[in-house]
Amino acid sequence: MTAEPIRSTLGTVSTDDTSLVLPSDKKQHTGKQRVLEQVNTVKRRQSKMVKNDSSSSPTTPASVTEYSEPKFQFSPAKLNDTLFKFSGSNKTTSHSRVTGRSLSVRNTVRRQTQNSLWNAQSLSNGMRASGSDSSLNKIGRSITQQSKVRSATVRYTRAPVHSMRLQENNLRANTSQSQVASIKSSHSQSQTTTKATTTKNKSEALGASGAEGSVPNITLEEAVAYLSHSDVSYQLCGASFIQHHTYTDDTAKQEVWRLGGIPYLIDLLKIDNPLLQQTAAAALRNLVFKDNNNKLEVDRADGVEVILSLLRDTSDTETQKQLTGLLWNLSSADDLKPELIKNALPQLSESIVVPHNSLADSDTNRHIDPEVFYNTTGCLRNLSCASESERKTMRNCPLLIDSLVTFIQTRMESEPDDKSVENCVCILHNLSYQLEKEAPEHFTHFSVPEERLNGEKKSIFSPRSTKTQKEFNFPAMEKEEPKGVNWLYHQKSLQQYLYLLSLSQNEATLEACCGALQNLTASKSPLSTLMSSSIIQKRNGLYVILPLLKSKNLGLQKTAMSLVGNMSRVSSLRDTMAKEVLPSIQSVLSSVTPKMVESDNSIATACRVMHTLMLAEPDFGKKLINEKLIDSLSKLSSNVSFDTARKDAAFLLYSMWEHKDIKSVLKKQGMDKDTFINAVTATAYKEATREKGPNM
Repeated sequence: MTAEPIRSTLGTVSTDDTSLVLPSDKKQHTGKQRVLEQVNTVKRRQSKMVKNDSSSSPTTPASVTEYSEPKFQFSPAKLNDTLFKFSGSNKTTSHSRVTGRSLSVRNTVRRQTQNSLWNAQSLSNGMRASGSDSSLNKIGRSITQQSKVRSATVRYTRAPVHSMRLQENNLRANTSQSQVASIKSSHSQSQTTTKATTTKNKSEALGASGAEGSVPNITLEEAVAYLSHSDVSYQLCGASFIQHHTYTDDTAKQEVWRLGGIPYLIDLLKIDNPLLQQTAAAALRNLVFKDNNNKLEVDRADGVEVILSLLRDTSDTETQKQLTGLLWNLSSADDLKPELIKNALPQLSESIVVPHNSLADSDTNRHIDPEVFYNTTGCLRNLSCASESERKTMRNCPLLIDSLVTFIQTRMESEPDDKSVENCVCILHNLSYQLEKEAPEHFTHFSVPEERLNGEKKSIFSPRSTKTQKEFNFPAMEKEEPKGVNWLYHQKSLQQYLYLLSLSQNEATLEACCGALQNLTASKSPLSTLMSSSIIQKRNGLYVILPLLKSKNLGLQKTAMSLVGNMSRVSSLRDTMAKEVLPSIQSVLSSVTPKMVESDNSIATACRVMHTLMLAEPDFGKKLINEKLIDSLSKLSSNVSFDTARKDAAFLLYSMWEHKDIKSVLKKQGMDKDTFINAVTATAYKEATREKGPNM
């Protein structure tokens, strides 16, 4: 995924001044391992009512491929005593409520035949188990659909399912045609959603697999052909077969594309049959997962319009889950982001995000399933990584930011590790990217008072201009009831990020919180100065930020280090920061090993922070100097594996010897001048001073 440049020069302090949280799926596993992890997630959600998935932490833009919910799989495991089960309008139970007559018919069917012509297995919340029946029973619901053998009008039931697993059971020798007809007649007692005509026996259509509970014995080409069949049962069989094989075999995705199956699956979304819609949407989710060509094929077939139309019209929760999950997968394609932001964003915000947080009008409020909200925020998280114009559109989307903040506030204490909280914080992180530049209208009332001390003009950046700092004020940060974009830089948001840093164990959430604060402190403007002062002086934020400097999560460590680097630019904060930050920085730099090449940027920032704070407060800084630190810096300065950090380490060593007070300490400890002044350090010092000027 290509991302716009996100870095700017920070003088001697930091190179990573601002960031987008571009998510990746690189930590998602494949096959059975991922499925088992998903099952565990489902169990946690059932007890806490939180969202599922095993999505990964945000990463730097260079490593981004896609952030999406995992693919969907139906399980071909054998089912014990699975017969025809009909679902009514109640979507919260695994068995439908039926009338006395339909119940009697079903009992008759149970007695007449032990094996159905075909059945479908639905698994709960998109989590697919490939194990035993007991696994399926724990997380899934079983429903069975069947259609008439003879040419006639067939009606299908509405079923609250995620996706379908179709299987064909051999008709036993003693199953008569009249018994088959009796089985089919039970459909007329169920809720009708669509009609189809069949002209041939379903066992012939689905193929005899020879094993109860197995996947239909058809080819992928036949499955695609079934999608355009006039009989819904064939369409279901084809869609389910594609869904299964695109989960287990990535090459099947290209084959379905070659056979032209994607437009047919999109057409199935237009048929008024929730079961068929769910299955087709689940198949499309698998087809577009990590496959940019298939994503674009969906768009070429006007799939986005069809998906949004169905999502707007359906009241079926399971269908909503599949469609929002499909949109989530599509949203990682850069080419589709403008269209999704233009057409999908308003609908997703108005019909899902805002109602879920009770910010819509009372007459439009309705229950939004947590998984639907989770999928939706995952989609918006990807979209918030788009270009400047798209970010502006998202910022101005009515009540979107308010709803995200409200959701975080309601979950912050009870469920700080919730995956939807992660998504919401990541969205806010991205929307705070280059905020001053992209939304200047919000900072027009930002005034910077100045005064003259001893005839010299002093500004807010002077460490001695304390009177000016006390008068310095930005009323918008203190509004009693912030709204919209105001939330992105409000004091309450700073407090919220810092509070999450103290509560959450979710490293992606922690990184997003640090990233939002990093963005707000990124520039050298008065706003960033005020943000830095608020974080350290008003909110005592260093208390929760400093432990992250030693995080084993490289992305989190890098973001936290960049945040500290940004704040160290404010001269009036250096006294406080030197005493609190330098011990942590010293510990990081003393522990550098040749194997830490992946932390090159973080180590480089640490060197620059130490340079800034140690020279600003040498009396405190020289107390931290010891042989272990100097030895580590010396080895680092000559290690060519560290492209950036070696230069900053060399510059730091040279500067130490150049500083009179620090030099005296080094001499007292018996350290050799050649360690600090040599060809490597001299070259680094000359390059740095030439590029950035002597007043670093």
